[in-house]
Amino acid sequence: MSKTITSTELQKNIREVIDWTRTRGEPVIVETYGKPMAAILSYDEYQAYRQYKQARVARFAQLRAAAAANATANELSEAEALALVETTRQEWFDEQSSTL
Repeated sequence: MSKTITSTELQKNIREVIDWTRTRGEPVIVETYGKPMAAILSYDEYQAYRQYKQARVARFAQLRAAAAANATANELSEAEALALVETTRQEWFDEQSSTL
C-alpha cells in the first residue's frame, strides 16, 4: 500500500521517505495542495517499470508492422489477425508471469 505525504513533509523528511520506500518497496505519493504531483519508487520498482515500458513499445511496433504488412498484402482475414493479436497478448502475459 502506498503512503501519501505533502511536498512540505518531503522537504523536511527526504531521508526518511527514501529509506521507507527503499526498505518497504512501496511508493510514496507526494501531494501539493491535496493534488498528487509525483511518486517516489524504489529503484527496483523503477527498473521494472522501465522494462515494462520498453517491452510495451516493442510489442506495439510489432503489431503495427504486422498490420501494415497485412494491409498491403491482404494475407490475413480479420479473424486471423485478431487470433494473432490474442496469441501475442497471451505469450506476453505468460512471459510476465514467469518473471514475477
